[in-house]
Amino acid sequence: MYPAPLQKLIEYFLKFPGIGPKQATRFAFFLLKESDGYRGNLARTIAELGKEVAVCKQCYRSIQPNTNTLCDYCANKKRNTEMLMVIEKEIDMENVEKTKQYNGLYHVLGGTLSPLEPSSPEKLHLKELFNRTKTLVETHKNNVEIILATNATAEGDATALYIQRILEPLKIKITRFGRGLTTGSELEYSDPTTITNALTNRK
Repeated sequence: MYPAPLQKLIEYFLKFPGIGPKQATRFAFFLLKESDGYRGNLARTIAELGKEVAVCKQCYRSIQPNTNTLCDYCANKKRNTEMLMVIEKEIDMENVEKTKQYNGLYHVLGGTLSPLEPSSPEKLHLKELFNRTKTLVETHKNNVEIILATNATAEGDATALYIQRILEPLKIKITRFGRGLTTGSELEYSDPTTITNALTNRK
């Protein structure tokens, strides 16, 4: 067991996605060896994060506060408003954009359903997705397509099936990424060619 401040910091790092005990411990000791100035600047940056970053009121992408309520994609009149891609996290959106093969809108869920956490649906933007899809249907009738671009993992598949069920009453076209993404892979770590193939072969 390390001294209490170090142990507490390690526990905080363990909450980061994809970070294990060894990495969390390395991060903590890295900060221990840094100067007070570095640690102070990092602490201030973290403290100001909630004040300096807002979210798009439509897709939940990060934006600058006190500017617009919509992100560049949602506010862009040239985007195809008949297509809505549902993704787990914001970084997935940036990777799809790199392919230059998609010109529709996005909806960031903010994670996936967890079988070990019954309340996980409440933490995702699922209700907002339903209401947004309903509005699109009222505007475009039967021409709306929802693309479920959740990751090819057990959690991603479960989330996609859940979304299909809640959107079923709207009787719209719902597709998923096709061949290109192997089982267990994530959009965050996929190259543009792989994402392009998955998008092209959606079904």
